[in-house]
Amino acid sequence: MEENELIPVDNNNAVEYTDDNIRHLSDMEHVRTRPGMYIGRLGDGAHAEDGIYVLLKEVIDNSIDEFKMQAGKKIEITVEENLRVSVRDYGRGIPQGKLIEAVSMLNTGGKYDSKAFKKSVGLNGVGVKAVNALSSHFEVRSYRDGKVRIATFSKGNLLTDETQNTEEENGTYIFFEPDNTLFLNYSFKPEFIETMLRNYTYLNTGLAIIYNGHRILSRNGPGRPFERQHDGNRTLPDHPSERGRHRNRFHTYRAVRRRILFFCQRSAYYPGWYASKCLQRTHCPHHQRVL
Repeated sequence: MEENELIPVDNNNAVEYTDDNIRHLSDMEHVRTRPGMYIGRLGDGAHAEDGIYVLLKEVIDNSIDEFKMQAGKKIEITVEENLRVSVRDYGRGIPQGKLIEAVSMLNTGGKYDSKAFKKSVGLNGVGVKAVNALSSHFEVRSYRDGKVRIATFSKGNLLTDETQNTEEENGTYIFFEPDNTLFLNYSFKPEFIETMLRNYTYLNTGLAIIYNGHRILSRNGPGRPFERQHDGNRTLPDHPSERGRHRNRFHTYRAVRRRILFFCQRSAYYPGWYASKCLQRTHCPHHQRVL
């Protein structure tokens, strides 16, 4: 065949495009068909950007919104076998009359009403619905005024719906298990989850998050975001700029041998940094431990 010779087109093999090719997907079908539009990459949990952490984030964001509305200062999060997650907040609870719609119909939620939510960090009208659609098992409970409405789903399809009496505090409980046919061989990494939760507490002063029985709390708030507290025990700052802030502070100690008051310009929360700046580091109670 010559170089410039035209190749004939076989019109008999052209793909037909007819009315039958036009489809309408329900809300849950659309999420499952195009999950990347809602949560980005799927992944197996080996990276912090993988979709299973987005699912967790969307559930927690709703609880954070309750906290911002001054309705509940504690969130309990449990991860079972790094596969299944439950989140319990003590906010106002999803209005029970619209519970099913709130977790299964896109563009449905209370955050479009500025009276109910002055502030919002969640993905309005989408987040928890995507969690529902992409989970092999999803359960939501709404506790309000002595009643609890419980609904269970599988891949976005409603399985059960019942209302019972309860003595538990108001709030919302959500349990989900990501669909392993979409998230192949997935596993939640505790270090990624803990970092995410620690960031939530930094940005929300006074919020307590209980993660697998472990309390994460920040009393200092965003003014000192890198100093964390776990169970009331102060630990090291994570960021060099924060270390510099403490480095410029003077801390007093009484010299053991000379009985003279000295000043120690040290990195207060990072042992070993700038030990040479101490005037009498051989007697300094801090640098005796460091050196």
